[in-house]
Amino acid sequence: MTDLNEALCAVQAARATAPDVPLVVSLTFDKGLHGYATMMGVTPAHAAQALSAADVDVVGTNCGNGIENMVEIVRELRAHTDRPIWARPNAGLPQLVDGRTVFPETPEVMAAKIPALVAAGATLIGGCCGTTPAHIRAIAAQIA
Repeated sequence: MTDLNEALCAVQAARATAPDVPLVVSLTFDKGLHGYATMMGVTPAHAAQALSAADVDVVGTNCGNGIENMVEIVRELRAHTDRPIWARPNAGLPQLVDGRTVFPETPEVMAAKIPALVAAGATLIGGCCGTTPAHIRAIAAQIA
């Protein structure tokens, strides 16, 4: 999600209809002049605090960033929540090559940065746009 208020409404609705189901909320942050924020201006710190106060089970971040930027976002989330942190980076930032969208991070490049992502505080790791089964296998092997 990109709007914290919409995410909090979804949390309320989910808790009202399925109170015992684990709840994961993930936001997409972009890097700007003043650090990371959603397109609505919500920082990872603010999101982590608000989602923790809303009693979500897992705070997450996905999409919009390759794994290197995701390390910084996770570090900021970790500083503001005690909840598990879910990270799903893209396989790099998309590039248009010969009319096709290409994600430049190979499975090996992503896997090499997993230790930094774990050290930053990620407890659940996957992939978003451009991630293939080969990326997930390389990430799993690195974690193992």
